[in-house]
Amino acid sequence: MYMSFWYKISRVMKPREETSDYAKHPELKTRYYGASFTRVFRKAKQLENESGNINKLIKADEERGEVFVEATNGKDRFDVIMTIVQVGPNETAIDIVSSIRNKAGDFGKNFPIIVYVLKEFDQSFPNIKKG
Repeated sequence: MYMSFWYKISRVMKPREETSDYAKHPELKTRYYGASFTRVFRKAKQLENESGNINKLIKADEERGEVFVEATNGKDRFDVIMTIVQVGPNETAIDIVSSIRNKAGDFGKNFPIIVYVLKEFDQSFPNIKKG
């Protein structure tokens, strides 16, 4: 998980980070998994019990495909929203938005939260490369 000095500087006044198909950083690209929506959604809800950084499930809305959790890294708290979408018969995509609480900029602190969450999914499901 390499994050350059210049990337951290660019994050000074930005309080959030997100994944997308067009992310400049490869670790922030949307993930596509060879798994059903139900399995990926269930995993997102279970992160609270399985990982150290995710400490509270706030809300899970299966109809919308969204899971909202609270994460911590040291003294900082983050709001993390995972959006899960079924894109094929056994293919599910996940995007993540992480926002640091009560700060104007994150200095790159949202980045490791997203990478941590994606690694949890990468260990559970086969990653289907897109693009």
